[in-house]
Amino acid sequence: MSLKLNFKPQNSFKLIRCGRNFDGGYLLTKKSIELAECLVSFGILDDCSFEEEFLKINSVNSYCYDHTVNNSYWKKRIYNDLGASIYNLNLKFFKNTLNRYIEFKKFFKRKTNFLEITTIKKGSLEKIISKNKLRQNIFLKIDIEGSEYRILDDIIKNREKFTGIVIEFHDVDINKDRIENFIEKLNLKLTHIHPNNYGGVDEFGDPLVIEMTFEKDPEKNSEEFSLPNKYDQPNNPEAQDIKLIFD
Repeated sequence: MSLKLNFKPQNSFKLIRCGRNFDGGYLLTKKSIELAECLVSFGILDDCSFEEEFLKINSVNSYCYDHTVNNSYWKKRIYNDLGASIYNLNLKFFKNTLNRYIEFKKFFKRKTNFLEITTIKKGSLEKIISKNKLRQNIFLKIDIEGSEYRILDDIIKNREKFTGIVIEFHDVDINKDRIENFIEKLNLKLTHIHPNNYGGVDEFGDPLVIEMTFEKDPEKNSEEFSLPNKYDQPNNPEAQDIKLIFD
């Protein structure tokens, strides 16, 4: 088996990497960042590196939503990771957690970065757009562990408002038709696709989780299109990346 051809970008684009190495970074064109008047991000957990680098390029308001990262989350995370580090004699593991916490608190201390502890569901996107008076030129990042399918219709309905969208699709094996329908109805160009190797593969070797980038007016380049892109990295650096096959 393989992914259908409309899952494959049709041109080569001037992509950059935005976010940390390995898991947490996404590829997109700098132009889509520069055109944005705000950043809306669904799914933060402990990693705001994409948002941080995005705002270094274009310092706009960021509206972030996640139902997991309340004070209780961080207390449990720090306590558990400290215990695990001591037990395994690996303080570097705990230092990494502490650094994530400091980065998180520093990011949301800024008055232009907003965090709401809430679950994204059908209708959430339109309420957020209305509440914050986000009329146009929105960049949207979505990593919400399967809930992305609940808001695909809302994205289509508001498609003219976006300069770009980075979205992670889960359970691809049972949702290929829904993803294909989304690609066909969205008026943005598919500029990148990358398999998330943390998600594994189905019985045919196709990825169960994929990251896709869609952009309104991306810059093409003269390079021949190829995958993986030179800026791609496996999400899990300890495992081999998944090869994409299109048909």
